[in-house]
Amino acid sequence: MIATEGPATVDTNIAVYALSTDDRADRAAALLRESAFLSVQLLNEYANVALRKRRDPWDVVAAHLAALRAIVPRILAIDEHANTAALRIGERYRLSFYDSLMLAVALAGDARTFYSEDLQHGLVIDGRLRIVDPFR
Repeated sequence: MIATEGPATVDTNIAVYALSTDDRADRAAALLRESAFLSVQLLNEYANVALRKRRDPWDVVAAHLAALRAIVPRILAIDEHANTAALRIGERYRLSFYDSLMLAVALAGDARTFYSEDLQHGLVIDGRLRIVDPFR
């Protein structure tokens, strides 16, 4: 594992790999188990990926969401503060709004590491949240 200082959380791609047969599944599952919390956005995005891309049945998606909540019981909501912070983060770091929203929630939860395969490895958001690609 990658040593981190302080709490960590994960991007949706890590959850998708963790609940798959992908070669990255074991590593992703370990990162998921180490997560201090998840964003409700991750649950929403996971459901969307599972339903639209993988074409999983609704009951399978519900079971996977329940498994994610069991692995990481602390789920942080998106509120107006996260929305405002996401606008600032997106503009400052030139990121998409939805990526910025995930990062805003990570900051609100005091995460120090955000594991993602999709974002810029090593980028530090607001001087305190480091993005780490765990598959590099």
